[in-house]
Amino acid sequence: MKKVGKITNTWKQALQFIKSKQINDAVEKLDECLLILALETEKGTDKLDGHTLDLWKMRVWVKLEDLNVIPAYDAQI
Repeated sequence: MKKVGKITNTWKQALQFIKSKQINDAVEKLDECLLILALETEKGTDKLDGHTLDLWKMRVWVKLEDLNVIPAYDAQI
């Protein structure tokens, strides 16, 4: 069985929360993913659980956009 790390487990938990319509819990898990990614970026890590950090960041960002929880950009701010 393939060993997975914390980012994969946290990602899968977020997806489970989304499937069960627990959006707030899903957002919390996705935020946790962002924290993991930020810490690994600071360490200079290139890959995490077999995928690049950039791919993980894109996955999390797209999922947050899909959930419509990212505030709209306002050029006036």
